[in-house]
Amino acid sequence: MSRRQIGYLIRSATRTLALLEYFGERQTPASVQEIADALSMPQSSTSVLLKTLVSLNYVDYDPSARRFLPSYRVTLMGDWIQRTRFGNKRITDVMDMLRADTGENIMLGQQIGAGMQYLHILAATYRLQISIQVGEIRPMSRCALGQVLLSRKSNAEICAIVRRNNADEDTASLRLNEVSFIEEIDRVRRCGFSESRGRMTIGVNTIGMISPSPDTGAPLAIGVGGPAERIASKRAQIIDAMRRRLGFVESADLDRSSKGRRGTTDSR
Repeated sequence: MSRRQIGYLIRSATRTLALLEYFGERQTPASVQEIADALSMPQSSTSVLLKTLVSLNYVDYDPSARRFLPSYRVTLMGDWIQRTRFGNKRITDVMDMLRADTGENIMLGQQIGAGMQYLHILAATYRLQISIQVGEIRPMSRCALGQVLLSRKSNAEICAIVRRNNADEDTASLRLNEVSFIEEIDRVRRCGFSESRGRMTIGVNTIGMISPSPDTGAPLAIGVGGPAERIASKRAQIIDAMRRRLGFVESADLDRSSKGRRGTTDSR
């Protein structure tokens, strides 16, 4: 296969994934022009891509409205991955439960290089919300979800990521001391959760915990975040809800342990 052919296949795959992510964020049908504008693609290329996905039954087309939407086949593709983590429950179900419990923004994230990327976000039920977008990537060492993911790594791996984050940080005061940061991660390991406490965004606090994971696949983290004062007023309630929802496969054990952990000191 020539380099030109390989490049074409890579471009097609990238566009297909970008299309699916676009629908995941939009959550409504869209026209060819709307998709082309959103993805900065030529309309002709967008039309060809959509027609191909329709023929493969990955996208549905409504001829009367001239709009497209991912088919049910797409929703089933990753369903088994979600259910391996929570038995008969899906990660999105658990996120719905956490929003009902707390009313706050619920975030799902995964490591990408030295960063943490938000994969799915549920908006808070309050009028005052934090600003965050699906697909956004933040330095692992400065955000709650990244910190709790780092707690599963060796100290040598953590230091390597801190160095990369520090190298990318233009503001000297925001660069982290490796020794102090390892001590902070040790506290995260002991208590089982992390807190951003304004480190990433001033006035915002996010509490992060690891999502139960199968033996295979990259670990995921789930966070509950909002204005710092609002989070502080119900911090214990949020932590208890997260422990209960993220561990309900072993709910009896986690409920007992959560009672003993109430009042745990901050992770910073």
